[in-house]
Amino acid sequence: MIFQYEGVDAQGNSLKGELEAVHHHAALRQLRDKGIIVIELTEQAVVARAPWFTPRLTRAQLLQALHELTTLIISGVTLSEGIDALIEGGHHPQIEQAFRTMGRALQQGESFSAALAQSKLPLPDYLFHLVRAGEATGELGEALSRALEKMQFDQRTGNELRNALTYPIVLVLAGLSAVVLMFAVVVPKFTGMLGHGKVTLPWLAEMVLSTGEWFNANWDLLLIALILCIAGLALALRSRDVRQRLLNGVSRLPVVGEWLYQSDVASWSYTLAAMLGSRVELLQALELSRGSFRIPFRQRGMGEVIRLVRSGKSLSDSLAETRLIARSGVNLVRVGEKSGRLAEMFSSLAAMYEENSKNRVKKVLALIEPLAILLIGSIIGVIILGIILAITSVNEMAV
Repeated sequence: MIFQYEGVDAQGNSLKGELEAVHHHAALRQLRDKGIIVIELTEQAVVARAPWFTPRLTRAQLLQALHELTTLIISGVTLSEGIDALIEGGHHPQIEQAFRTMGRALQQGESFSAALAQSKLPLPDYLFHLVRAGEATGELGEALSRALEKMQFDQRTGNELRNALTYPIVLVLAGLSAVVLMFAVVVPKFTGMLGHGKVTLPWLAEMVLSTGEWFNANWDLLLIALILCIAGLALALRSRDVRQRLLNGVSRLPVVGEWLYQSDVASWSYTLAAMLGSRVELLQALELSRGSFRIPFRQRGMGEVIRLVRSGKSLSDSLAETRLIARSGVNLVRVGEKSGRLAEMFSSLAAMYEENSKNRVKKVLALIEPLAILLIGSIIGVIILGIILAITSVNEMAV
């Protein structure tokens, strides 16, 4: 970074010039070491040449940078020094640029929450509210730590789901590939060998051989139809209304719906615990945590809870009336209200529902794997049986 400075030396002479330093504080140290009293020090704007390819900023990279900043603040390092240290920490270019923007905002007297908003980093809304609460109470490090825990929970949940679904998805794709290969390569060869259309075959053999012939004759149309279906699905899922309708429908399924419920309540409880732990007012915390519910009708249920609390009812009674969480969860909330430790109780509630969610995922996978194997195996078995029936029928006619 290039800085322009104005200052006075030990003899009282005015000085102007430029110097290179990694950040603002390093530039100040260099000038002071030279015996220059700094009057003005500004960063010179540099137009950087954009690289041909910049990797996308990942959630893991963002969490790593926030974790380092939180650790520095809790350790007693000032905000400016912590941000300057992260600028030269070898992070993603987008993170480095964001921290430079934050550093300039802090130098201009902006609050940390305002500087964070100017950074344009992809951060959840609750983090900004937690930071403002931390600034108001003087516990910024603790507030950032709670926000970081919630973000790590969200990442952990997503990673666990992706890891859990990897094997079933590979299994299904492999099975579908085997079926396509059978119809595209194996069945057409037997069709020519058996003289399909010249002899009378059992209905199953006729169906298998006819399907193979049709598949082989129209593979280009099938490929186009598949591409159009994938593109249409991708476009449809970009619509928020379509996604909400899909989530509402999936949430009513027997096993998957229960998992979504457990995961939603765990996420909401973590958010609310972080808010209350940072001394955010209850109604505001409920409003902010409402977005943690992915299922639209549960968001509406949370709106009803907020209305009841605003009318004077306790949170536990409101949750019990709307049946937003199970009775065991309501009892934990009621105990937290009586003991004045509501944040701790919501942390316990989140841990309980997170564990239940993991168990539910295991049950879902325990159903998906055998069902996928059974379905794909049945299809391949029908194809093989049809070919065998065709062969035996032709042999009987030959005899």
